[in-house]
Amino acid sequence: MVKEVVRTDSLKGRRGRLPSKPKSPQEPPPSPPVSMITALVRAHVDTCPDIPNLDYSGYKVPTGEESPSSEEDRVRLFYDILLQSIDVIKGWAERIPGFGDLCKEDQDLLFQSASLELFVLRAAYRVQPDDEKVVFCNGMVFHRLQCMRMFGDWVNSIVDFGLSLQRMSLDISSLACMAALSMVTLRHGLKEPKKMEDLQLKIIDCLRDHCTYNSEAQKKTNFFSIILGKIAELRTLSREGLQRLFYFQLENIIQAPPIIESLFLSSQLPF
Repeated sequence: MVKEVVRTDSLKGRRGRLPSKPKSPQEPPPSPPVSMITALVRAHVDTCPDIPNLDYSGYKVPTGEESPSSEEDRVRLFYDILLQSIDVIKGWAERIPGFGDLCKEDQDLLFQSASLELFVLRAAYRVQPDDEKVVFCNGMVFHRLQCMRMFGDWVNSIVDFGLSLQRMSLDISSLACMAALSMVTLRHGLKEPKKMEDLQLKIIDCLRDHCTYNSEAQKKTNFFSIILGKIAELRTLSREGLQRLFYFQLENIIQAPPIIESLFLSSQLPF
């Protein structure tokens, strides 16, 4: 709310009455709307695990001496990590400016198609060189070798991808745009592809402007193109995750949760 300041020396008219429209100092312009890239960064930060409160309750450095957990327990934990991470990613998607303006069917399709890619990207971005910890969206932390028992070689691909992001010094603004573009992209079956494309172009413009005008990004040759290439890599990494899910389904160790079934194990999943 803009406060109007009325000075005594601005009173006019007979008997010192205020005029119907008193003059006041020039009002400041309204605050500009939050920029797209600022909103994307905020959406990412607001849905990241709280570093001081990470959950290390299941973290162990494997020594080969501890009693092995059952296959059922490992698969169940795998599903729990995935489900809780999907809940977090869903909350992130709802914060993307313009995403809620798409029709519900397109929102569901875009989220469904990209959720494994986003799971990979968000876990990979937290990978640190010379550190064997893997931090998931739900805040749970495990040793890389522990993850091998659940995720198989997929976790190695996630870690390798994360190290490649570290080498290119991917900043959080670029990451936020990268995540949004991995979801807001052309998928078979969209009801209103033009609305999706309009939103996609806005995000692309944000990323291009960031790469063009940010002082650190300017130092990186072809940074914009490299980021777009990394988004393409995510598609391959999400397929590795699908292969792991189908493996568990074929082994029939435990029944996959209904959400996993509907999101990833349906023959209707578009790619």
